[in-house]
Amino acid sequence: MDTTDQHDQFMRLFIQHQPRIYAYIRTLVFNRADAEEVLQEVASVLWRRFEDFTPGTHFDRWAFTIAYHQVLYHRQKARRDALMLHGDLVETLADQAAEESGRLDEFRDALSECVTQLGATDRDLLSRRYESGANNRSVASAVGRSESAVSRALHRIYRVLLECIRSKIESPGGAS
Repeated sequence: MDTTDQHDQFMRLFIQHQPRIYAYIRTLVFNRADAEEVLQEVASVLWRRFEDFTPGTHFDRWAFTIAYHQVLYHRQKARRDALMLHGDLVETLADQAAEESGRLDEFRDALSECVTQLGATDRDLLSRRYESGANNRSVASAVGRSESAVSRALHRIYRVLLECIRSKIESPGGAS
């Protein structure tokens, strides 16, 4: 059989059975784009191996066998790609964690310096609040103030500390 006849025979058979082949693939591959990609691969393999097809037999069954193997290959490739993505993700997260660790040290240093700039009363209030098991009520009782007064004072202290940290981090000597 010459190449033109072989091509024509393949095209007739493929066009006739293509909807069934695609439906078969779709039962195994849920994503439409992936199924279309597999169908293209199946068509390519069918054409390359068309000389292995025995005329007069069931083209669709032969195509289903090839489609099945292409679906398996597609799944294997997708798993491998997912692992690569996973590896890339881990690498990216590791890089970001290293960067953030440096920034965390920078924030701790700035916080330490900013706390030393607070007045003695504010430092005492902050120290009491962060003792183990302490809360605003216990601090209020210890310093002889109302709980709401302690809450407002701590809120003001937090704002002062935050502004101080920002100014130190964003200053020309710090990172931005």
